[in-house]
Amino acid sequence: MIVLTAVNASLYTVVGCLTYLGVVVFGVRFWPAVVVPAVFSVLFGPRVGGVGAAIGIFLCDMLSHGMPLLSLSVGVTSNFICFYLLGHMTREYSLRKYMIAATLSLLVGSTIIGVGVYAWSQFYLLPGAVEISPMPMVAAWSTFAWTFISEIPFLLILVPPIVEAARKTIPSLREDNNS
Repeated sequence: MIVLTAVNASLYTVVGCLTYLGVVVFGVRFWPAVVVPAVFSVLFGPRVGGVGAAIGIFLCDMLSHGMPLLSLSVGVTSNFICFYLLGHMTREYSLRKYMIAATLSLLVGSTIIGVGVYAWSQFYLLPGAVEISPMPMVAAWSTFAWTFISEIPFLLILVPPIVEAARKTIPSLREDNNS
């Protein structure tokens, strides 16, 4: 579990930093890297997925904006809860279950990000070129929508074939995760 969590966190950090394309909406970046913790959540369970995502986003945030309190209060929290829920809801994997779980868990994570960034902006400046402080409520909704819309295609299109390929290649992954 510790090694899988470390691999998840490392891959999420590296892929997150490599796929950061400079697109930022109110401090929230475009994240095709969400595929990494999603795959780990489905294959190895909620703890590996959630903790790995939390560590990975923290490391990537430190490399990009260097604001540990913002990362811990918004990024780490949202990533942990999102991917923990995904792993928990897909203990018995099926494509239909995964699609529902990915959508619901990302809705929860995106909500935490929208509310968290809004709350942060009421007291502190956001990283990057965002000069709106405090953010208006419409910006919080925009942040929520941006996060969900920019990540859900990656979760719905890329994760299922990766999970299926891993389960075909490694027979022990065919069993439902019980973590």
